[in-house]
Amino acid sequence: MAAGRDSIRPSGTGRAVSRGDKMDHSAGAGLIGAAFAIARSFQPNLLTRGSTDQAVITGVTAASAYGVFSAGDAIINAAASRISRSEHPATSSRLVAASMVGAAGAATAIALRWREHEPPKRAVVRLVGQTAGAIAAASAVSSLSTGPRPSMGRQLTLGAATLVGVASWASLRPWESAPGSLVTADHHGATAVGDEFFFEDKARHVSPPQALGIGVGVGVATYALAHAESALTEALSRAATVIVGGEPQDHRMLGRLAAAGLTVGTGWFAVVRVSTLLSKGGGSVEPGMSTPPQIPEVSGSPASGLEWAKMTREGARWLGMTLEPTSIQSIMGLERAMQPIRVYASLDLAATDAERAGILLAEIDRTGALDRKAFALFSPTGSGYVNYVATETLEYLTGGDCASASIQYSVLPSALSLTRVPTGTAQTQMVLKGIVERLLAKPASERPLVFLFGESLGSQVSEEMFRGTGYLGLSGTGIDAAVWIGTPAATVWRRELWGTRTIADAPDVGPGAAYLPRSIADWRSLDPADRAQVRFLLLQNGDDPIPKFGAQVAWRKPDWLGPDHSRPVGCPRGTSWLPGMTFLTTFLDMQNALAPTPGVFAEGGHDYRDVLPEAISETWRLPATPAQMDRINDALRKRELAWELYRDWTSALAKPADKVAGAKEKVLTSATAYTGRLIDEAALQEILDAGLQPR
Repeated sequence: MAAGRDSIRPSGTGRAVSRGDKMDHSAGAGLIGAAFAIARSFQPNLLTRGSTDQAVITGVTAASAYGVFSAGDAIINAAASRISRSEHPATSSRLVAASMVGAAGAATAIALRWREHEPPKRAVVRLVGQTAGAIAAASAVSSLSTGPRPSMGRQLTLGAATLVGVASWASLRPWESAPGSLVTADHHGATAVGDEFFFEDKARHVSPPQALGIGVGVGVATYALAHAESALTEALSRAATVIVGGEPQDHRMLGRLAAAGLTVGTGWFAVVRVSTLLSKGGGSVEPGMSTPPQIPEVSGSPASGLEWAKMTREGARWLGMTLEPTSIQSIMGLERAMQPIRVYASLDLAATDAERAGILLAEIDRTGALDRKAFALFSPTGSGYVNYVATETLEYLTGGDCASASIQYSVLPSALSLTRVPTGTAQTQMVLKGIVERLLAKPASERPLVFLFGESLGSQVSEEMFRGTGYLGLSGTGIDAAVWIGTPAATVWRRELWGTRTIADAPDVGPGAAYLPRSIADWRSLDPADRAQVRFLLLQNGDDPIPKFGAQVAWRKPDWLGPDHSRPVGCPRGTSWLPGMTFLTTFLDMQNALAPTPGVFAEGGHDYRDVLPEAISETWRLPATPAQMDRINDALRKRELAWELYRDWTSALAKPADKVAGAKEKVLTSATAYTGRLIDEAALQEILDAGLQPR
C-alpha cells in the first residue's frame, strides 16, 4: 500500500493523518491544560511576589500541567483506539471515551465535595475525580479542534487553548483578588507601601506588562514543547512497537506517563536545588564574633571551658550579644541590674544527643541558672538561631535576673532540617527532664518561673515533646508559661489541641490556658478577661506560610482556602486551590517570608518581632510600665540594626585586601536601604555606638 509510507488512515474517517503533523491529539490536550494552568498561576497567595517568582511559578505550573494533561489524554486515546479498533481513533470515539471519563470524574468530585477536616482518602479520591474530569474536558476540546488539514488543526488547537486560558483567568475575577498580606490601614502592624497597606515591610510587584510577557513567553515555550514532545513520543512509540511488539498507542501512553512524571519531578528538583543554593548553613563563627565573651555567666567564656570555635555561627551570635547590666539599667530605669545568663549547647560540642544535653545541664548548674527569678528554655530554628527579640525582652523585663538556655540540633536552614526534628525533640526532652529533677530538689519557694519558647521549626521541636498527651502533657510538667511562634503545619501536637474547630470562626481560649489564634488579630481582639487566662500562646500571623505549608497542600485543598467568607485575616482573597501550583506558590512564599528588614519590625509573614515584647510580657506575667515598654521596643530595634551591620562590617574588613573596599561599600548600601537615609562610615559608627548596648 503506497499510501502507508506517508499516512495512516484511521477508521471512522476518510482523512489521512500526516506524520509530518508534529503535534498530535494528546499534545493538543496538554497545551489546553497548560493554558488553563498558566492563567491560574497568576493568582495571589499569602504574600506578594516579584517577577522572578512569578516566572518560576508559571513555568513549572505550565510544564507540569502539560505533562499531566497530555499523559491523561494518552490514556483516553488508548481507550478510544480500542473502541474504534484503530491506532488513530475517530473523533467520535475520542469524544465517547472522554465523555465516559469526564462523567465519572465529575460525579466523583460532586459526591465528595470539599469539607474541613475531611479524611485524606476522601481528598485523594476527589482529586482523582477532578483531575480525570479536567483531562476529559481538555481531551474533548482538543478533539473538537481537529481540522481537515494538520495546519488548520494546529491553529484551531492554539485558538482553543488561548480561549481556555482567557476564560480561566476571567473566571477568577482577578480585579477582586488580593494577597493575604494586603490589608486596610486600620489593621495593627500594617505598613504603608505607596497607597496600599501590607503586613509585609516591603511589597513585591509583578506589573501588568511583566505578567503579560511571562504568560506569553511561557505559552510559546509550552507550544514548542508540545511540538517537540509529540514528535519524540511518536518516534519512540513506533520504535518500541518494532522492538518489543504491541500497539503503538499503548507505548505512546506509557511514554507520556513516564514523561509526565519526569517533568513534574524535574521541575520540583530544580526548585529545591535553587532553594538549597540560596540557603546558607550556619556552621562557622563569623569574624566579628570570633572573640569569646569574657562574662562568666555565658557559655563559651573562659569560665565555661567550652571551645568557642565550636559554638557555630548562630550560637556565637546569641551568646556574644548578651545584654550588659548597664544597658538594662538605662532602658528600664533601674538602679541596679543583674548580668543575664545565657547557656548554649551547639551541635559541634558533642557527637550524641545525650552528651549535648549533658553539656547544657552542666552549664545550667555551673552558672546557677535555676537560682534566678526566671528560666527560659529556647528551642532554636533549624540553623540554631535563637530569637534575639524574645531573649532580650526577657532580660529587660526581669532586670537581668534570668537565665536563657538553648540546645542546637542542626546548622542548616529550617527547610533543610526537617528530618532533624525528632533529634531536636529528643534532646530537648532530656534537658527538660534534667531541669524538672533539679527543680523538684529545691524548695518550692526557691524555684524560678520556667518558660518555653520556640520559633518556626523550633516551635515544632518544643511542642512535639507533648505529642499524644494533649494539654495535660504540658500542664503536668510544671512549666509556668510558653510562647511559640510560627508553628509549622506538620506539628502534630498543635493539631491535637486544635481538634475539630473551624478556621471560619475565631477560637475561644482552650484547652486549659492554651490559646491557638488563627492570626495575631484574634489574640488582640480577645476580651481582656479571656486574654488574662492565656499562659500558653501559639501565635501565628495569618499570612505566615510556615504554619500553612506542607506536602498535603499539593494534593488536598487546605482549610485556609475554603470559601472566601470563611477565610481569616491574612489569607488570600479570590484565590482558588490548584494541585501542585498552590504547593509551589506557598513554598516560594516561605522564602519571601524569611527576609525581614533589620531594625524594621513588622507583623506579617514569618516576622513576629513587633508583637513579641507585648506577648512575652503579658503571657509570662512580666509586667512593665508603658514607658518602659516603649524604651524596650526602641532598644530592640536599635540593637538588631546595629548588630546586623556590625557583623557585616567586620566580615567586610576580613576580606582579602583587594576586596575590602567593595565589601564595605556593599554594607553602606545595605545600611542606607535599611534606614532610608544615606549612611557613610561615620554614620555607621554612630549606629553601632548607639545600638550594640543601648543606653
